[in-house]
Amino acid sequence: MHRNVRRSIGVGAGLLLCAAGGALWRWKRRRLTELSAGSTLVETDRGVVEVARRGSGYPVLVLHGAPGGYDQGLLLDGVLGDDVEIIAPSRPGFLRTPLDDNRSFEDQAALLVALLDALDVERPIVVGISCGGPVALQLAAEYPERVAGLVLASAITTEIDERTYDTGNPIVDPVLTSTPVLDVRSGLFAFFHRFRSDRFIEGMHAGLSTLEGEALETYVEYIRTHPAQYRRDLEFATTILPASPRIDGTLNDERWCRELPVVDYETIECPVFVFHGEFDAAVPIAHAEYVVEALPDVEFLRVDADHLAGVGPDADRLRGALHSFTESVLEQVA
Repeated sequence: MHRNVRRSIGVGAGLLLCAAGGALWRWKRRRLTELSAGSTLVETDRGVVEVARRGSGYPVLVLHGAPGGYDQGLLLDGVLGDDVEIIAPSRPGFLRTPLDDNRSFEDQAALLVALLDALDVERPIVVGISCGGPVALQLAAEYPERVAGLVLASAITTEIDERTYDTGNPIVDPVLTSTPVLDVRSGLFAFFHRFRSDRFIEGMHAGLSTLEGEALETYVEYIRTHPAQYRRDLEFATTILPASPRIDGTLNDERWCRELPVVDYETIECPVFVFHGEFDAAVPIAHAEYVVEALPDVEFLRVDADHLAGVGPDADRLRGALHSFTESVLEQVA
């Protein structure tokens, strides 16, 4: 009797695991199909780059963070104004852009110039988000004739040793970065994102913010009660999932961010707008302060936010400042 019960439980657990595995596989396949449909592959002189374009007007090249992809860059559609075109590539190692030999930020900047040439784009405004910041800075310093203006959004600007996956353990690291483990983690995040959104947002901000206790609860409650910001939070979360097709680029970023800075920020000639969250736990605001002190032509906005600086009580003030900066750059290039 007991043997039959154990056998039934084992069979039930096996069926449940199979069902969960099937659901995970279908979710990942559907997500990758959606991502592939939303972008194109562009052949450049330095390799293939996945890119998406939205809107019409003056070009804005948006460089995503890690993990990320072109889908993260598209979140800025409409944020910098109505008269711009967002050009959002997947950086090397993310989604469908292969890592190949474009590992260093210097190589990535050269690849982006090749992309601009292939797209017949001369001098865009460049936006660097988080780990996209070092590439944006490299591009502005090395190719000043190709950058009309620079926006640094919660950007890494100096050495940071963030080892989400690259812990240095030769046994643990290959497991953490294996496709099955990453897919299971991504599937769990996607489940909570869809069915337990409030808890998901609370957990996400707990990890991205230096706020704790009642202060964190108050901040999260503000986002929950503002539908546009709540929706923006959830939209951002999808741009890190699934993690497996973004892992090569994420590991590469972690490695190169330990050696910053690699260019002289004082040589950057274009106007720069820097904004950063006061209680950013992922990239401390000291990164913004560091680059602001070095840049010759810079506007700096501290916002009441964490690493997701586009949400929170200062969201409207930030959007207004970004619109003003974009307009000023467009006036200079007209």
